[in-house]
Amino acid sequence: MNSHPLKEAVLIQPPFVQLNSPYPALYYLRAFLEKEGYKPIVKDHSIGLFERIFCRQGLERIFEDARNAAEIPGRFSNEQIRYNAERFLSEEKLWIASIDRLVNFLKGRDREWGHLLALANGSVPGGPRFDACIDEYSGDVPPDAAKILGSRLLEDLADFITVVLDPGFSLIRYVPTLNENYAAGFAHFENVEKSLDGYIMQTFYLPFLEEEWDSLKLEEPFLLGLTIPFPGCLTGALVCAASAKRRFGEKVVTCAGGGYINTELRFMKVKGFYNYFDCLSIDRGYGFLSSVMKGLDINTISTNTKCIDDDAVAKVFPDYTGVDFFRYLCPVDDANAMHRLWSDGRWIKAYLAHGCYWHSCSFCDVTLDYIKHFIPVDVEALFHHLVDQANNTGIRGVHLVDEAAPVQSLLKLALLNREAGLPLNFWGNIRFEKAFTPDIAAMLALGGLTGVSAGIEVATEAGLRRLGKGIELKDIVKACAAFKEAGILTHAYLIFGYWDEDEQEIIDSAEILRQFFANGLLDSAFWHKFTLTRHSRIYAEKQRGLHPKLKISGDEEYPNRFALNDLSFEGEDKFAKYSEPLDSLLSSWMAHGINPSDTQSPVMAGFPFKVKKPSVPPDLVQALLDEYALGRNMEREALPENITENSGKARVIFLGSQPMLNVERNTLKWRWRLADHELKLPRNTGASADGAKIIDSLVNLLETASCGEGIKTQKFYEGLECIPGLNAAQTWRQLRQSGLAEWK
Repeated sequence: MNSHPLKEAVLIQPPFVQLNSPYPALYYLRAFLEKEGYKPIVKDHSIGLFERIFCRQGLERIFEDARNAAEIPGRFSNEQIRYNAERFLSEEKLWIASIDRLVNFLKGRDREWGHLLALANGSVPGGPRFDACIDEYSGDVPPDAAKILGSRLLEDLADFITVVLDPGFSLIRYVPTLNENYAAGFAHFENVEKSLDGYIMQTFYLPFLEEEWDSLKLEEPFLLGLTIPFPGCLTGALVCAASAKRRFGEKVVTCAGGGYINTELRFMKVKGFYNYFDCLSIDRGYGFLSSVMKGLDINTISTNTKCIDDDAVAKVFPDYTGVDFFRYLCPVDDANAMHRLWSDGRWIKAYLAHGCYWHSCSFCDVTLDYIKHFIPVDVEALFHHLVDQANNTGIRGVHLVDEAAPVQSLLKLALLNREAGLPLNFWGNIRFEKAFTPDIAAMLALGGLTGVSAGIEVATEAGLRRLGKGIELKDIVKACAAFKEAGILTHAYLIFGYWDEDEQEIIDSAEILRQFFANGLLDSAFWHKFTLTRHSRIYAEKQRGLHPKLKISGDEEYPNRFALNDLSFEGEDKFAKYSEPLDSLLSSWMAHGINPSDTQSPVMAGFPFKVKKPSVPPDLVQALLDEYALGRNMEREALPENITENSGKARVIFLGSQPMLNVERNTLKWRWRLADHELKLPRNTGASADGAKIIDSLVNLLETASCGEGIKTQKFYEGLECIPGLNAAQTWRQLRQSGLAEWK
């Protein structure tokens, strides 16, 4: 590896990741290198390769090669696959004529084509997913559903490429094969290397790379940094690195980093991998990257770059300047409003904190830096940066990609955003904490928060304790209820197949989740099958002699393994049968619109085999919800001096609109949560000079409380008491029901 200082850096996102927004890692690194005095070049090959494939010229090549492939004897495993392939080939002209309009439609540029698409009259091609979507609407697709139909059409085309030409291809990932190699996290590097010869890589990506290298005017030697956040990016990263080495030889230093490197390859000893990459950047990587750019030998770089890393994660914000966000697609994976957030929108991605402030869940990679080292950022600095980025890019939606956004950081962001006139709206991952009170949720909603996702994992009291979640069911119910009252979308992650889980707990967890949906507390959810990882708390405890019943299958050290994170354990196969029924139940609970949800059918009916009955009461969540409502109402009825010993730290903020005087009704009137609210004034207040002073005092107090972070609770209440003729206690209680939020 070249040990001289590097003059430039090219940072690349290899294919494939989500199509709707640029992945944030490279833009954080770009900002860091800019502060170091470099001018890095950032390239998104994920969207770049997509555009190369899904265009008229790309499809002409696809169909030419597909016709040749279809003639190979035994190419198709069954007649249905053959039928679908021949259907695509027969509609080749329609596909080639439609592809540019389809892509532009999903980019938001050709909205008119959506009306033609929704007619579903044969003027555009089709496929199995497309047909199923039309059937859902009984053949009468409204124009508003055209994006869903167009997304299905794109998925159909991707399926055609996968079946006929390249089994490793998918719209948002590229994997060696669609079999156990991917499920095992690429256990053997030999299988990964075979994927480099895949059709898409050879036919489209390699020529794309040659053109990319031709276009770059670089001072040599230079760094080529590739981020590999997911295993689906690994093949593309290897192809890219190999191409660069062939082209530039010793003039390029190739470096890989990202989530997949951190979790799977930190103990990797496969020498063949270093034919592609000169070095791996583990964890945050800022200090390591700085050292490589300065030409330090990677074998002598001190691992103690913590000071650089800590400073960077707190002060470096992603720089998307110059990124054309409107290259990206906004496909609609699902009509569900919460699910749509992931893909139906272009998002500036950033985090409020590095790591997780809880970092104690037993299944999580709590021994790794990206979880265990919690460092919050300066929220005010981040907010102003995001507003600048929004002004520069035209994108005003923010996806907070935290492991779990801290409550106070979220609140600070919302208050700053509200005070600035809502230049942004944002959503992201949290923990369903008891700190998310009804008032906090109301403030977050008025500050631009649109949705939250969080892990429930095992929705039983025993499960929550065993996994170390640090919360109880009542906390989750209260947080979800507070968010839903405030008009914020909610999503939950669930786990089944935990190593010591039995069927009863799976059924109970499903039943409680059903009750969450039945009570309107969740908009969407997702089941994950438990994976035991080398970096989890449970494995660390196993290594210390705990959990003797947890039996790791095979050789724990896996000396010949490429990726070293996922571990097999005895008994895990018995959980596979629950996967499809649990997904089916979720689909029925989340359905809406033309297919209304079914949250009343017994959970057992969703399983094609006999399962145990739920052991939890059918009204468990309803009872917790009633408890929540009682507590909320009591808190709003309580006067400041009777709340807590910490009431001196409490603040109030008025979230209602500008109060207006109604002389005829002798009231102050405002709007909050799409409803009228009014406050009865002392008799004849509006008809006298003294009454005018009362009104002015009250309006001024509410206006003061509506700004910034509001005012201290005690000061506000004392202000009410100073207004002559006003019943302070009665007014306080009425305001607390009508937009006056309190927080500590």
